[in-house]
Amino acid sequence: MQEQEFYRADPLARWLIDKCHLKPVSLALLSILVSSAIYLFVAAVTKTLVLPEKDKYLGLLQDWFAWVWICLLNPVIFGYYLWSFKAIYRLIVYLEKSDIVDISETKIKTVLLHYKQPWRKFLALAAAVSYGIWYFFVQQNVHNWTGSDGKLPALTGAINGVAIFYTGTILVLTLITNVQVLHELLGNKQLKINPLHPDRCGGLSPLSQYSLNTAYLVAIFGMMITLSNYQFITEGIVKQYWYFNITLLLYIPISIVCFFGPLLAARRGMKRVKEELLSEIAKHFHENYVHIHTSLNSDVEILKKETAKLQELRSLYTLTNEFPVWPFDVITFRQYLLSVLTPLIPLLIKLGEYLLKMRFK
Repeated sequence: MQEQEFYRADPLARWLIDKCHLKPVSLALLSILVSSAIYLFVAAVTKTLVLPEKDKYLGLLQDWFAWVWICLLNPVIFGYYLWSFKAIYRLIVYLEKSDIVDISETKIKTVLLHYKQPWRKFLALAAAVSYGIWYFFVQQNVHNWTGSDGKLPALTGAINGVAIFYTGTILVLTLITNVQVLHELLGNKQLKINPLHPDRCGGLSPLSQYSLNTAYLVAIFGMMITLSNYQFITEGIVKQYWYFNITLLLYIPISIVCFFGPLLAARRGMKRVKEELLSEIAKHFHENYVHIHTSLNSDVEILKKETAKLQELRSLYTLTNEFPVWPFDVITFRQYLLSVLTPLIPLLIKLGEYLLKMRFK
């Protein structure tokens, strides 16, 4: 198994990784530089860098929200686009080399076929081109720095949108495929979990870290949704864009799916291992208890030894019952909850302020 097999069917990823030798972080930083340079150039040409204060529209250097998109959303999508291929490769390599699960080469070749489906790139390309065309014609009538001065700014935004939609669509498809692959590799296998592993995840901390990173991605999108609503409330147009709140309602369910989806692949195996161990201990406990019960007239010393063995089995049962059945620890789950709730705080504060103003108006 080679890393290239995960992205070989995607010409853009193949070019960025194999030809340009870019990593997720370097691509994210490069996207900030390129996007900023292009938008600054176009804004300078169209004289929309800074607009007069009497003008009710904002120039590029005055629009803080535009820079949030340029410096946050763009690099996140591009960075995670490459990360989605590399992360699943590293995770499968870890599972293959560890003693947790037996993965055959035949099984790996089978799951790799999911990443080689040609329809993935065609779907992403169709979505990207459709969005670019829609953006180019619609944005020309929108009065802000990207469209108020004609076709050039709108064309620039459309080109950026095509790149974002292509990589974003491939990213979503890859993340879905990653979860499917993990379930095929772990779902019905006998896992050899180490309950006392230092990572407190039974040796599956790389899996929990992968899930946490996907949750971070959703949290960043949640922040973008929050900032959009924050801007709508500030400008007093929140009712006009009421439908935008639908995305906010979907935020938490999507976050839960992204975090727990990969973890569920190992949950079944971990639970099965624990139940088998408990059943074995319970069986021995029952056999020893019946033996003692039928030997009540035996020597006192023998009864003491048999009773002590029962106590040891009971202690072993209690210890085994504390074994983890989820491949994450308390710290990881706390980080997940923090990542989910943090993007909602500014919106809740602004929404509370807005409702108070409406109440006392």
